[in-house]
Amino acid sequence: MEIYSLSFFLLVSVGLILYYTVFSRCQWICLLGLSLLFFTASGWKGLVFLLFTALTIWLGGLQLAKLDADSAARRKAPGITKDEKKAIKAQAMRRKKCLVAAVLTANFLVLGYFKYWSYFAELLSGAFSATAPSSLGLVMPLGISFYTFQAVGYLIDCYRGRHPAEKNYVRFLLFISFFPQLIQGPINRYGEMAPQLTARHIWNWERTKRALFLFLFGAMKKYAIANLTAPTIAAILDGNDPKLAGSMALLAILLYSLQQYADFSGGIDMVLGVAQLYGIEMMPNFRQPYFSTSLGDFWRRWHISLGAWMRDYLFYPFALTKPMQRFGKWATSHWGKHFGRVLPAAVANLLVFAVVGIWHGPQAHYLAWGLYNGLVIALADLLEPAFKKLNTALHIPTESRGWHVFRIVRTFIIVNIGWYFDRNEFVQGCIYLRNTFTDFNFSALAANAPGAFAAVSGPAWGLVIISTLLVFAHSVLKEQGRDPYAEVQRLPLALRWGLYYLVIFMVLLSFICVNETVGFLYANF
Repeated sequence: MEIYSLSFFLLVSVGLILYYTVFSRCQWICLLGLSLLFFTASGWKGLVFLLFTALTIWLGGLQLAKLDADSAARRKAPGITKDEKKAIKAQAMRRKKCLVAAVLTANFLVLGYFKYWSYFAELLSGAFSATAPSSLGLVMPLGISFYTFQAVGYLIDCYRGRHPAEKNYVRFLLFISFFPQLIQGPINRYGEMAPQLTARHIWNWERTKRALFLFLFGAMKKYAIANLTAPTIAAILDGNDPKLAGSMALLAILLYSLQQYADFSGGIDMVLGVAQLYGIEMMPNFRQPYFSTSLGDFWRRWHISLGAWMRDYLFYPFALTKPMQRFGKWATSHWGKHFGRVLPAAVANLLVFAVVGIWHGPQAHYLAWGLYNGLVIALADLLEPAFKKLNTALHIPTESRGWHVFRIVRTFIIVNIGWYFDRNEFVQGCIYLRNTFTDFNFSALAANAPGAFAAVSGPAWGLVIISTLLVFAHSVLKEQGRDPYAEVQRLPLALRWGLYYLVIFMVLLSFICVNETVGFLYANF
């Protein structure tokens, strides 16, 4: 069920009527019905795996709560010594760790089967192709990466005692199947979502206007920018021409930078808007990433929910292990406090970005892209004192606006180097990057760019330019701490509605300019 389709429009519209009328006293049941209907529309066989994840994680949470309760009761028994209490607590902790490990292993095996088994079966000359999902008539369940990570986060939080286990399986099923988040995230947290999903919401016109504004703005990014730039990018890069001029490769990567941001953030805006129609505020996923002043800052602004998940459930647990703490002490004794503090974090960063790369796919170019980002961030942290000394020696005014702009441009360049490997196979990405620096051939732009731009018809590039300017203006307002919606509401009535109709017109016109609609990029992950 495509988000622009009539069926999705009917699902949301009819759902809203039922949500605020017939189901006004048990709205979460309406949400669950809508979510399961949306999920099964993308392939009913995937429902089995969604239910499996929900059931195993839910039962795991309940069992963790039972182990905690049993341990507490045993430690309160009369006549128990201090040593015996410690032994009971240690035994409960071991059982909890084994339980969590077993449940996580089962769920990650399911995720790995759908995401990676076919690739490795093909890599091994089809030795295991008979058991690949496609050969069994299975397609990857909608949003499996997102709902698996979300469920895993819930279980780990239960293990850490951050919130009590959900006793109602059906309510927990709603938490991981809430339909707006299934398309491409965000990866929500139970502590923030559960109270909203089960609370009673009253229809509010102001909230509805904000939600529609956000949805429309996201649709403009997705359909009037991302979908219209995709054919040109493909026309330039998909030929895998080793002699492709560096100027053309750079043009395609810059367009890809725009396409990917517009596609992912546009989709997120749309699903956030849909959730807000039902009174649900999901976790934000973007915060003007192309205004970042460092690569670390970029990844705190891009795919925020995944970054937060990796930080809380992978980075800190790994960085705070005893071996890493010992490594930090060793580095301190040999190279000083700075390296002792930063080196363990650098190693943990490399691990995190390797996992993020593999999360995108098993191909080598994703791993290379992840390691590139992790290595750049690690080196930036390790060399920070040297950079500060260099800035001082060169008398660089680091607080000036010019230096701030320079850091933004520098970060943009670093990010785009990474996109060479995110968009292309590893060898091809290396060739295109080499050509960009050694065979730029500026004249090739005049000769070849018009043919690539002709991959889309009609006024496509006019739509892209206007939409990009609107996105830039929106980002500037957000970066200044201003509310774009409120700023638009202050415009004169004719100008405000003229802007609305312009965006609607551009979205509708974009469907004419391409032969087929491109799906969401991150729905593949």
